[in-house]
Amino acid sequence: MADVIADHGHNVTLFQPFHNAMKNTEGLVKNKNVEIINYYPDHFDELVNLPTETFPLFWDSQLMNNPILQAFMMPRALAGQFERTAVQLLKDQKTLDELKSRNFDVMIVETFEITGFYVAQLLNLPFIPTMSGVRFPCFNDLFGQPSGLGYYPWIDSKLAPEAGFFDRLNDLYRNFFMYRMMDGMGDLQYAYIEKAIGKPVPYWKDLIKESPIYITNSNPYLDFAVPTTAVIVHAGGMTIDLKKMKHVGKLPEEYEPILNERESTVLISFGSVIRSFQMPENFKAGLIKMFESLPEVTFIWKYEQDDEEFQKRLPKNVHLKKWVPQPALLADKRVKVFVTHGGLGSTMEVAYSGKPALMVPIFGDQPQNAYMLERHGGAIAYDKFDLKDGEKLTKTMKDMVENPKYEENARELFKILSNQPIDPKMNLMKHLEFAMEFPKLRAQVPAINHANFIAHYYIDALAFVALAGVLIVYSTVKILRRILPIKLVSTKSKAE
Repeated sequence: MADVIADHGHNVTLFQPFHNAMKNTEGLVKNKNVEIINYYPDHFDELVNLPTETFPLFWDSQLMNNPILQAFMMPRALAGQFERTAVQLLKDQKTLDELKSRNFDVMIVETFEITGFYVAQLLNLPFIPTMSGVRFPCFNDLFGQPSGLGYYPWIDSKLAPEAGFFDRLNDLYRNFFMYRMMDGMGDLQYAYIEKAIGKPVPYWKDLIKESPIYITNSNPYLDFAVPTTAVIVHAGGMTIDLKKMKHVGKLPEEYEPILNERESTVLISFGSVIRSFQMPENFKAGLIKMFESLPEVTFIWKYEQDDEEFQKRLPKNVHLKKWVPQPALLADKRVKVFVTHGGLGSTMEVAYSGKPALMVPIFGDQPQNAYMLERHGGAIAYDKFDLKDGEKLTKTMKDMVENPKYEENARELFKILSNQPIDPKMNLMKHLEFAMEFPKLRAQVPAINHANFIAHYYIDALAFVALAGVLIVYSTVKILRRILPIKLVSTKSKAE
């Protein structure tokens, strides 16, 4: 976002408080006019010495995917990681004064960690919330979007019209605990934020919804069709440069002979947070069976550790790489399928590359991203627990490599995204500049959103209509029971 906004002529400062010591932001900002301020907390040396978390439990732990446990465990785990840096920043008057002296016009704040909204309030700045994922339902609600139930699928549910009763029941169950998790995380942050500031502050939901717009990383031509409002800005795809994607540069020389080995090549990468070398052994066994069953296909697997013993278990058609030039490989015609965890970055890249994808979501928003891409026909959402099933994996991969429908559908989606009526970058900039000019605008949020739950869903009116209907039917039956016997007796008497 910093690059896009700076490229359009605005002065941009990127303020980065560190909650951990990951250096995954280094080198991402390309525009040299963007000023970067890294905020290192007092305990940063402790963070540097901590081992990088890779979350191997997410591979096969059923507990980590349980909505109830997530609702109560995740908020404490995540809010606890944010607290020390957040509290120090809010008490750091010198840094706050320095930021205030720069006379910013607006502050853009990521919604997953809400301290930035209170920093903006302390600086007397209007702010704009943004979400790096496709959606964050409790925030979408604040800006007038109705419930998404039935508009996009949850894990283990089919989408309408195929959805049945148990699918809808599962949607309600998962939706409820997802809200419980997000609200819980916001409430825990709000508690330590108010304590750090030392005086009562607006409740986090009341504060955030003061913004005139809310920016998400959803693309309306890729995402599920959902009811929305004008203030929810869909900027998904703004990071994609179509010119660069068509001219990604030359592949490293080591890949040329690999790509020329066979007619078809498959790229496998599960991202940077979840590591392939920590994959459970039975999952690896399933992949190895697939490799052996498809000797006519070359596999390039991003595998983050040198492991000679594991390499010996692999057939000759598999090449392990600790790092891969993903965009360049996706742009190469010799790569036929991309096996990915379905992180939003990889999802966008493969959607804009026109390549078929086997989506194997591991956690978080990845299942939603997988379903989102699958519905266009060029991808398959594959259950991670089925990785151990080598026969099923082989059958699925063979179909994706040989069946032309996947590539045809993937290419069609690429054409749609390349020709969408409003460029995501321009959509972002027009709405951002509009919000800066009208920071108090709230007229586009539906008035019904200010009502309570009962009024919002007309529960009182529906209950009245239902009750009235029951009373009318009851009264009608009672009257008929009284009238009909009299008529029957009268008719019988005349007959006699």
